[in-house]
Amino acid sequence: MEDQNQSISEPAPQPSQTWPAPSPSPQSQPPAGWDESAGFRETFLRHVTDAEDDRTLRHLARMLHESTLELAHFEPPSGESATREELRAAAADLRHLQGFLAAVARSRVESELSPADAELAELADRQAQAVAGLAAVLEQALD
Repeated sequence: MEDQNQSISEPAPQPSQTWPAPSPSPQSQPPAGWDESAGFRETFLRHVTDAEDDRTLRHLARMLHESTLELAHFEPPSGESATREELRAAAADLRHLQGFLAAVARSRVESELSPADAELAELADRQAQAVAGLAAVLEQALD
């Protein structure tokens, strides 16, 4: 593993900025509707067309989330801080989203799209690149 003290694109806060801890910005607050226990990605659940099946899967995800949290204290520590583990998970989810958006973008060449959908596929391509950049920043900071 490379030196963890290497510089990353975010400037380090000055000591006067670290205590007291700054308040989170409005952008760092979870968005409305965010559910920590949402164990299945919406990119998967969009394929579930039956409303009862959708509710069942969402309920199962909540149960799995709660069970995992209850059992977590029985597992040996991974050796990484919770923050590093969380950011690794976030980077992995960003890479999934990057791939999903890239697949949507590919529809421009794999399907006949209406002009409006072609514009959306182009948007998906640009956003896939933006998401890739976000994931790369996290991955670089964690290496």
